[in-house]
Amino acid sequence: MKTKINLTAFLTLLLGLNLFAQTFSVDSKDGRNQASFISDAPFEKIIGIASGLDATVMINIKDVAQKPMGKVKVPITNIKTGIDLRDEHLRGDMWLNAAKFPDAEFQLTGIKNTTSKELKDSKKVNVTLVGKFSVHGVTKDVEVPATLIYFKESERTKAKAPGNLLTINADFNIKLTDYGVQIPSMVVGKVDEEVKISVNFVASDANSGANMCATCGPKKSEGKCNPCAMKKAEMKNNPCNPCAPKKK
Repeated sequence: MKTKINLTAFLTLLLGLNLFAQTFSVDSKDGRNQASFISDAPFEKIIGIASGLDATVMINIKDVAQKPMGKVKVPITNIKTGIDLRDEHLRGDMWLNAAKFPDAEFQLTGIKNTTSKELKDSKKVNVTLVGKFSVHGVTKDVEVPATLIYFKESERTKAKAPGNLLTINADFNIKLTDYGVQIPSMVVGKVDEEVKISVNFVASDANSGANMCATCGPKKSEGKCNPCAMKKAEMKNNPCNPCAPKKK
């Protein structure tokens, strides 16, 4: 027994695995999982909303800062501002260029500044999400204030979705020029250089299975699914892939 315990500890240290993590994924068909942005310029306030985001998060609810991983992906074509012509311009090559860069993505690489180490049933925990935000073909390191709430499965939560649930609400600001998006002179005063982005979703561990690597892993035979898009060098240090099967 002692040998087994020591071997497990050794492998944990060697591979950097988080053996107590749970994998949560969203139902991308649920329109209530959303990302939004606000551009509050002197002559015009633009509010854009995108439903149908995709997200997978692997997190240890007993210690949220212990090697969390995940990715949130928002299709640019899903963004609606209430004016069709403006949406068309937003997707065009002069702006976000959805044809070439179809998604905005946030890749989670760490969590810090937690008000509680542990996620307890129905209790809000404030954190800072550390990761990389990508849009318009540019990726930047970001730190995002967020709130996490964990819900153990109950008759009440089953009305939302099966399984234990994790809700995430996050807000952060970006500068368009930092991501290579230039404001044309014809819309100066109508589009703010700084844009506020908000993301909120509910994810479930119902599809993750007992194995934290779920149905995807480092072997090619297990498929190409990897929501965290880990590079080969990263896979060496941590072969686990926090990917859950999609709902049919």
